[in-house]
Amino acid sequence: MMDSFFKGLGRKAGETYNKSRWLYDSLLGSEEERIASEYKLGHQMAKELILQSEVVEIQFTRVLHKRLSGWINTPHRFNATVLRSSEVNAFVLPGGYIFLTDAIVNFCKHNEDELAFIIAHEMAHVVKGHAFDRMIADHSIQVISKWLRVGGLVGAAAKQATLKFLKTQYSRDNEHEADDFGIRLAIAAGYDPKEAVRMFERLKTLGEPDIPGYFSTHPSFNSRILQIEKAAHRARAR
Repeated sequence: MMDSFFKGLGRKAGETYNKSRWLYDSLLGSEEERIASEYKLGHQMAKELILQSEVVEIQFTRVLHKRLSGWINTPHRFNATVLRSSEVNAFVLPGGYIFLTDAIVNFCKHNEDELAFIIAHEMAHVVKGHAFDRMIADHSIQVISKWLRVGGLVGAAAKQATLKFLKTQYSRDNEHEADDFGIRLAIAAGYDPKEAVRMFERLKTLGEPDIPGYFSTHPSFNSRILQIEKAAHRARAR
């Protein structure tokens, strides 16, 4: 199931490439068409992932992402799904397909404020273009445009694209930008930013072997705590 799907992914270092918008426009058309194309690719990747996994129904996670979505002025659409896995993890595919494992929900002890920050952080990767840039870094825009011309990803191609996408990581700048956007979004939606800080303070007390991989591949806890506190202060000063 989910664990076997992730087996062997490791923590391969990787950086996304910032592709200029004119390249997007020349091959994928307008911004609206680009977002539609991104959603189409993400839908096919998400479909393949769900086929390989066990979906867990945790209703309040859907409420969280819908409440957060209501505060974003964006043409992007978002979906949130919980998958059964012993791996503490959360990620978003191109097109706004957010996935959490039941392990990360349990790690957060079903704390909605903590999970709202995690979901908002993943949403930021889509709104800021990080997820699509990461897809471009993996495959080149020429390959993606070919997929779109022939009707998109299917079967083995979808699985391969999803695995390759999940192996890479966002840059530290991307992660900091997602933290800043995520905490401001969570505050706007009425969630408590102090809970996100408490989550990272709790993580700091763990020994390195006990820190879940999802958190260890991001910037340091101290730098994230400082950034969240600064973003929260700016948001409340407005």
